[in-house]
Amino acid sequence: MEHVENLEMQVQELLKLLEAAKQLNSNLEIEEVFQNILLQMVAMVGAEAGTLWVLEPEGEEIKVVAAYGESADKIVNVRLKKNEGIAGKVIMSGQPVLIRDVQQHPDWSNRVDESSGFVTKSMITVPLIVKDKVLGSLQLLNKKQSDFFKDEDVSLAVALASQSAMALHNSQMYDELQQMFLSMIRTLAKVLDARDPYTAGHSERVANYSVWIADKLGMAPEEKKELFKAALLHDVGKIGIPDDILRKPDRLTAEEYDSIKLHTVIGADILSNMEPKKAMADVIQTARSHHERLDGSGYPDGFKGEEISLFARIVGVADTFDAMTTARSYSKGMSYYDGASELIRCKDRLFDSRIVDAFTAVLTECDYNLAQYEADHKKEYRL
Repeated sequence: MEHVENLEMQVQELLKLLEAAKQLNSNLEIEEVFQNILLQMVAMVGAEAGTLWVLEPEGEEIKVVAAYGESADKIVNVRLKKNEGIAGKVIMSGQPVLIRDVQQHPDWSNRVDESSGFVTKSMITVPLIVKDKVLGSLQLLNKKQSDFFKDEDVSLAVALASQSAMALHNSQMYDELQQMFLSMIRTLAKVLDARDPYTAGHSERVANYSVWIADKLGMAPEEKKELFKAALLHDVGKIGIPDDILRKPDRLTAEEYDSIKLHTVIGADILSNMEPKKAMADVIQTARSHHERLDGSGYPDGFKGEEISLFARIVGVADTFDAMTTARSYSKGMSYYDGASELIRCKDRLFDSRIVDAFTAVLTECDYNLAQYEADHKKEYRL
């Protein structure tokens, strides 16, 4: 009978591990991976709280990137020297540690408890290792319904730690690729803007304005990231416009303006060659449609209303505002206040009223000091 009960317990633990592994590998976004790893570990061993420590890229400090339990918000971003405390020692040694009474342990650093107000009694700390490289460590604090953790809890934590480490490694690789991709996009946008001295910084400003609008509209963080990329690349088609037209110091003739309008089609065509195509769909559509207008007077397709994608409608407002407020050889450019007034005058006819209202709300909130607004909000989204 006891043998059957032990077998049933092992089956249950295996099912828990399989479900935990499934959850761990369901997402590559690094913040969600951090939280998933921690929550799965806490649930598996029945801990009151937990912290996930990651070795910083420079390799000299460790940092809490996720926390669960009482006062968790006070623990995130706490840093220690790489060999400080039990978390650091486990990262350095690569060996799991079970401590039944942390207060008596010589390596215990109570700085985290002091900052959070949490009282740690017992602890499991396991390393997160991939290909002999320790990425961090995970601490599980205070066993629920028991005075201390047992060896079986350590075995469970170690078993899930290998899956957690792989999920963390994949997510870090994905995050690095995303940052590299965004860096390349930014560089490309700056090169394009540099072709015309009057539009220096245009793509970055349009991208910022677009994200601020999206934030006011309540857009999800992942959508805002995609919008930022699309906005940065909205004018990529200008690479196909001759310099004598693009950099002309005087007003364009009707024929030259027709050439400029082709940048939407050229941009969409260039971007359609990038893989994976599914991930580029919004970027392509934004490049093609950011000059479409609600009443169908825009180009290149004469789309009306909801036929124009949301991203293109947002970038269209941001792009128009920046164009109106940028000084050129033949125009000193409008003030931000006058630019906003013009958007308001044209809303519901050329521009989506929700988008115009969202952007003018930003302008009013910062009293038209967009440089200060950018400085205050730069860290609110990871881009």
